[in-house]
Amino acid sequence: MFEMNRFSLLCVVSLMCCANIAFAEEPSVTPYRPTVTNSAALPIPGWIDFETGVARQEGKDGSTQSNLLYLAKFALTPDFGVLVGGDAFISQADANTPRLSGAGDTTLLLKHRFVVSDLAALGLEYGIKAPTAASGLGSGKSDLILNGVYSRNIRGHNLDVNMNVSKLGVAGVNESAYRYGWSGTVFRPVNDKWGVMAELSGAMRQGTQPESQWLLASSYAWSNRLVFDAGLSAGISSNTHRLSLFAGMAMLLGQVR
Repeated sequence: MFEMNRFSLLCVVSLMCCANIAFAEEPSVTPYRPTVTNSAALPIPGWIDFETGVARQEGKDGSTQSNLLYLAKFALTPDFGVLVGGDAFISQADANTPRLSGAGDTTLLLKHRFVVSDLAALGLEYGIKAPTAASGLGSGKSDLILNGVYSRNIRGHNLDVNMNVSKLGVAGVNESAYRYGWSGTVFRPVNDKWGVMAELSGAMRQGTQPESQWLLASSYAWSNRLVFDAGLSAGISSNTHRLSLFAGMAMLLGQVR
């Protein structure tokens, strides 16, 4: 059975403990997964929005990693909310070290949305990645995170762009502690159930090789409250992973009374 670290469990339970599941109405879930890019949109205020999924990644050096991911989202107002997420479980191995497994780090973000027009919005996410990972699966230090979001609807296509910077708690000799990331996603609805998305993303840090990848995925809306997804990503630069396969879901758990 997958084990979740205490901090992650506490954060998720704190959002869910007051949930009252009501099926009389059909509000809609607001998925962020499976892309790296977040949208500026927030969940319906007062409702707990939860995402989870599994991923299997193969490195170009023969290493492998499996993840059980989660993200809990809760909006206090249409323009302000809280995000809690991370890896509930990680299992990784390479040719030179034994397999390591356990819980991963936990990210806590505050999020603001700024409506620009009927078709566009900006978002700002800021917070911390807490060092809750099992030994050997994280840096053991906290990271500070700041992410800017631009979302726009263009002729039925949803465009999301993220630009972010993280101040890492640990950096190697001659390496900067600041990591800069970027990503862009285009989502196209095929019909009222199916959708497809494509994404490019990357990161750079002085003293290290830049990273970049592409991602393709599809989603299926089982209902307004439950959306499934699956897809794959592959590295473009030499020091990114070879291939990653993933699948998961986003669901609206219930309303806080």
